[in-house]
Amino acid sequence: MNNPAPSNPSARPTKPSRQSSPPSDKELAETRRLLRVFMLLLLGTLLTANFPLPWKVLGLLFGLAALTVGILAMVNLVRQKAPALVRVSTTVGLVASLLLTMATGAAVLLWPLTAQYEECMASALTSKAQRQCEEDLRNLNGLLEPRSLAPGQEDPWSTS
Repeated sequence: MNNPAPSNPSARPTKPSRQSSPPSDKELAETRRLLRVFMLLLLGTLLTANFPLPWKVLGLLFGLAALTVGILAMVNLVRQKAPALVRVSTTVGLVASLLLTMATGAAVLLWPLTAQYEECMASALTSKAQRQCEEDLRNLNGLLEPRSLAPGQEDPWSTS
């Protein structure tokens, strides 16, 4: 009988260990540096998001840079199995950076409306005038209001 069993039972092949080595000092220093830069960029985004046009573009650039550096830092944190509190706080910073970047990007994208709003608020002396500026911004300076038609004119968008 031909038995393919190994002659030495202790010589079985072993599976490679899945434990990764702890991160080196160089990797930890790189992650710390990324986190510092991310926090500075997030602070820059927060401070410049309320600047008037054309400086609002600076806030958008800070926000995009903060998102990029924050994602790189998060990848390093996950790879190094950093403590949960560090990962959660970095995630909160990334979400804040994303929201600020989206809001600033929308203001830059709607440049003419933002410029009109900023001019209106700069010249508004009363709270009623400020509310009117805000109302104009909410309806996109009349873009969302239904237009009244002249007598005898048909509505081109009506389905009847």
